[in-house]
Amino acid sequence: MKRRTAFLMPAYNSTREDLARTVNSLLAQTESADIVIVDDGSRTPISELLAPHASVVLLRLDRNQGITAALNHGLEYIVKSGYEFVARMDCGDICVQNRIEKQQAYMDAHPGMDLLGAFADIVDEHGNHLFFEGTSGGRPAIGRKLRDNAAFKHPTFFFRTSSIRKLGGYATDYPHAEDYEFMLRVYKQGNIDCLDDVLVIYEKNSSSISSKNRSAQLQSRLRIQLKYLKPASISAYVGIARTIVTLLVPAPIWARLSQSYWDRTSERGVVAKARLLR
Repeated sequence: MKRRTAFLMPAYNSTREDLARTVNSLLAQTESADIVIVDDGSRTPISELLAPHASVVLLRLDRNQGITAALNHGLEYIVKSGYEFVARMDCGDICVQNRIEKQQAYMDAHPGMDLLGAFADIVDEHGNHLFFEGTSGGRPAIGRKLRDNAAFKHPTFFFRTSSIRKLGGYATDYPHAEDYEFMLRVYKQGNIDCLDDVLVIYEKNSSSISSKNRSAQLQSRLRIQLKYLKPASISAYVGIARTIVTLLVPAPIWARLSQSYWDRTSERGVVAKARLLR
């Protein structure tokens, strides 16, 4: 029986271990959801690395086209299949067991909500906690954060398929920053919120797509900020300046500054950890 929610997970040259870790966390949800994995032309097909399961749908692109194309290919399948909600996920990350239950319940209680995020526990390649990332305070706080960067991690995205019909899918014009543009578009044209709960364990490592394409991602972010610029907003110019500085600062130094920022501004150090351990 088809579930209300489908996970959307692109994958490219993923390892058997990463796939198993992530998929097992999705199958262990307290509220079941189907899993749509889009193989973006991996050298070794994902179908050869993952055991068949009734809840898992594997789609494969005939060649590597990039994450945005993979996401839109999966979205098209999910919308046509009649699912109500989409839950984003990345290979290698882990879902907390009650993620779908929490986000689905919130969306049911707020029928006008288009996009819902959550806090993520950011860990290193060995699973050690680094910091929590997300934005409390509802739409006003999210709007302030969006002036310079994403307000919550992409793998925490939970949105309605009806919102895709209304607002469109992922834009193809902003390589490696498609999530930021999508979030800003929803903020401008729809409704957005972020749960204080930690619902995803997000692995930060040097081999990730974002790390490898940092410069291209920041250039895309800058173009997005200019596209959605409010000329009368001083904070918007501050956000643009921050992106330019980020481009100029070496990645390791900026990573430390970013960690310090989230530690200072989120006030999640105790509260979010307590929620995670419940």
